Amino acid sequence: MNLPIGGVKDAKFGDVNAASTKFSGEKNANQEIGAPSKPSPYFGDYPPDFFDFIVIDECHRGGANDESNWRGILEYFAPAVQLGLTATPKRKDNVDTYAYFGDPVYIYSLKDGINDGFLTPFKVKQISTALDEYVYTPDDRLIEGEIETGKLYTEPDFNKIIEIQERERHRVKIFMEQINQTEKTLVFCATQDHALAVRDLVNQMKTSRDPNYCQRVTANDGALGDQHLRDFQDNEKTIPTILTTSQKLSTGVDARNIRNIVLMRSINSMIEFKQIIGRGTRLYDGKDYFTIYDFVKAHHHFNDPEWDGEPLEPEPKAEPKAPGPPREPKPAPDPVPRQQKIKVKLAAAKPARFNT
Repeated sequence: MNLPIGGVKDAKFGDVNAASTKFSGEKNANQEIGAPSKPSPYFGDYPPDFFDFIVIDECHRGGANDESNWRGILEYFAPAVQLGLTATPKRKDNVDTYAYFGDPVYIYSLKDGINDGFLTPFKVKQISTALDEYVYTPDDRLIEGEIETGKLYTEPDFNKIIEIQERERHRVKIFMEQINQTEKTLVFCATQDHALAVRDLVNQMKTSRDPNYCQRVTANDGALGDQHLRDFQDNEKTIPTILTTSQKLSTGVDARNIRNIVLMRSINSMIEFKQIIGRGTRLYDGKDYFTIYDFVKAHHHFNDPEWDGEPLEPEPKAEPKAPGPPREPKPAPDPVPRQQKIKVKLAAAKPARFNT
């Protein structure tokens, strides 16, 4: 976890809540007559130099973006000295953070946090099977969709382009046999539908008799999913014990007693990888470590210099090109029909040949 603190010299980052700001659609005294109506910041009786020192948490978010609603607030309180804090510094997908705050003046790494006792260490179990990749053969049965003969399907394709239930069942069986089934566990899946399928497989294999042992928490689960999450976060409750998700629980989950994180989908972003690992690093009495069950070769991120080092320098923005002559508008392309997901049932002998 990197904690860059920047913006000491030229930062112009204000805190919305501290400033008690609101946005009003009414015209203000400085708005020219006839000018386009645009919501403008309203700061009440706060003068620009009201604050001496402002701390901005999660400063990698959009506050430093030139086009964000926050920008007017930041510029208004420019006289204050400001510190930006973030545990997931963005480099490529939000260069404005670094352009705005400058280079970090202090970095506290994940390794430091673990060594100093502020974070929980972890173990990684790398798991592979004979169906991490797949090529269709005539003895398998095509249930739905159209499959390419000879095409190699890899991890990013599964549960988005192609679905093989035996593959997912085998993976769930592996981690259910290896974890302590009374320990709280997060399972990260490829899609919301995949998270639903994994939930059902877990509940089929569980030793617990509670029907709510495993629940899905995704954007589509609404208030019920939020309630499952609150129950999961409550250390006095043991049900639900396992949550499946796709994207929703990558950040913002403060569940201190998570003992296992299961990766069943590709993770291509170092930022997201750090966020997911961070779900397990919370301290809790009796929690000496947590375990990552890695089915998707995400462990290669541990060898990346970005994993526990300083964030890379952002690439400079390209100079804007001079506008050319107007072009004739092109006709809108025909909508591309959504490809039907491929579903395959393996030949009877294949599941017995799985290796881990």
